[in-house]
Amino acid sequence: MPNIRYIKEPILARAISIVFVFSSIILLSEKQKTFGIIALVIGLALLFSSAINTGIEINTEQKYYRKLYSFLGIVFGEWESFPKTEYISVHKSRETLNRPAANWPTLTSNSYIVNSFREDRRPITLHKANSKKEALAVARDMADVLGIKILDSTDGEQKWV
Repeated sequence: MPNIRYIKEPILARAISIVFVFSSIILLSEKQKTFGIIALVIGLALLFSSAINTGIEINTEQKYYRKLYSFLGIVFGEWESFPKTEYISVHKSRETLNRPAANWPTLTSNSYIVNSFREDRRPITLHKANSKKEALAVARDMADVLGIKILDSTDGEQKWV
């Protein structure tokens, strides 16, 4: 298996877009053109935006990786050789969505970041995942390719995997 690919699929955005498209069909058949057209535009915009996927692909034979972008199945991204890496680290990060107004609620989510650390201890972010399982799978594949260890820092304490 020369290439391993991890792609983030925006499933929620696709489901919401389908709901908007179907509701626009119902509204247009009920002769509510204004709301039907608005729902159709929102649904198609969400469907179009969810056609863009991101992820990472690892070439296990040549020891290359690329951060990939996929649009309607067409994959883009430049191959890079793995940096000289001492170890791979996975840590948990909390992301906050910026609020446009002071009285809006703050939205936060957890993400898991896969970094490679060089000998000078500077990290290079290779992948960001929404689940710990995916982040550890990516880290395991990279560690297998490079023949190095993984430092798991997702639960507060650090442990070698």
